[in-house]
Amino acid sequence: MPPDLSPAPVRPPAALLEVRNLRVSFFTPEGVVGAVQNASFAIERGRTLALVGESGSGKSVTAYSLLRLIQPPGRILSGQVLLRSQRVGEVDLGHLDERSGLLFTVRGGVISMIFQEPMVALSPVHTIGSQIDEAILVHQEVSRAAARRRTLEMLHKVGVADPEHRYRQYPHELSGGLRQRVVIAMALVCRPELLIADEPTTALDLTTQAQILGLIKELQREIGCSVLLITHDFGVVAQMADDVAVMHRGEIVERGSVRAVLRNPQHPCTRLLLDALPARRAAAAGRRPDGRALS
Repeated sequence: MPPDLSPAPVRPPAALLEVRNLRVSFFTPEGVVGAVQNASFAIERGRTLALVGESGSGKSVTAYSLLRLIQPPGRILSGQVLLRSQRVGEVDLGHLDERSGLLFTVRGGVISMIFQEPMVALSPVHTIGSQIDEAILVHQEVSRAAARRRTLEMLHKVGVADPEHRYRQYPHELSGGLRQRVVIAMALVCRPELLIADEPTTALDLTTQAQILGLIKELQREIGCSVLLITHDFGVVAQMADDVAVMHRGEIVERGSVRAVLRNPQHPCTRLLLDALPARRAAAAGRRPDGRALS
């Protein structure tokens, strides 16, 4: 019998990050609060997954859990966080020891995070330049001079004017928009495989919001990283994401491609979030988004 020369079936590449049945609770004096309940989702390589939900739905707790940043009285009860990295191989982050050197390598080197409030991520007593330099020196074997050059280059890429001057400044000397650009520079300077952006534009005006979102998208294309975008705004989802997972009361209640979910939302929570968009609210009230009456 002649050998079978037909090509083997091509398997799709495994997801960069896969979360399976994640459970996180907070043990307070008033009782146990289940913040995340059996959440499961995957982030594909080079794509953006938006984790969407109302305030208190468990989005940020989920994001913090991926990097083992949950502090007492919170506790990760169960679940797997499977990272398939080109740098460190396949590892279950959920079962690494807190003192593990591998976990230290993943944080900031393989997975980095843009926090909702930039002053949380920036030290008020160190200059902008020294903090970004430190992020490089911790994860890469380079000289301080090389780290400084890379810091200045990244500050320029994120749109910080006069990076030499800003390099020597402290966080309180910058505007909110500039601080957020610095946090983005710090998150991307080591070229992570996954960027977690936790409501990165919440405290910014609309013009700066658009600039920051466009900047994240542009840098994602340049670096080739995946993005987990935490937001409550489906307008941002439509602009930024490829896939979406909707979270409600700690559970993933709907997920799929952005196009499919926007065209045919299945869960009542998804429909409510979509109805909160200004354009939809204006149309429901018989007005244009700018407030003028529809003809």
